[in-house]
Amino acid sequence: MGQEEKLEETMENYRNIRECLTGLCEIININFNEKDFYHQAAMDNLNNLNNNILELLRNSHTPREIRIKLREIKFDEKQAEELFPL
Repeated sequence: MGQEEKLEETMENYRNIRECLTGLCEIININFNEKDFYHQAAMDNLNNLNNNILELLRNSHTPREIRIKLREIKFDEKQAEELFPL
């Protein structure tokens, strides 16, 4: 498997993780008031988890490669929101 294919696979895994984290955020927002301690603690932990995953990505690929792929993911998400607003 080449480096580019490895990066694509890695980023696909990150997309899946990001979708899971987004789902968990939605569940937390539905079940807890924003001023609730548990809401804030859960959101802090999810943010820290995402930051740690990003750090792992940066350690396994060049920062430039990761930045480009993350921009692509954010662009795709923005397009999806415009096509299918919730």
